[in-house]
Amino acid sequence: MFGFMKKSAPDKGADEADIDRQAAQLSAEIGALEQRLEMNARDGEAQKQLMVVYNRALSLFAKSRRHRDEIDGLFVKMDALRTLTRKSI
Repeated sequence: MFGFMKKSAPDKGADEADIDRQAAQLSAEIGALEQRLEMNARDGEAQKQLMVVYNRALSLFAKSRRHRDEIDGLFVKMDALRTLTRKSI
């Protein structure tokens, strides 16, 4: 009788596919920014953008089963970027 009031379960398959797609896009963006930084390590704008993308990627990679194993490497890269930024200042 009150079936219409029950919340329907969200479609997890579609959510996971969307999260994986977003994680893959962030991974590609990270690769492009890292290459840009490789060419010019003192590029402050690339450093800022990369740190922002790293932080966004942490939460998204944690939700993605395909990219979850990349989180530890991401923390190492963030630490290296912080060190690079300190040396640039």
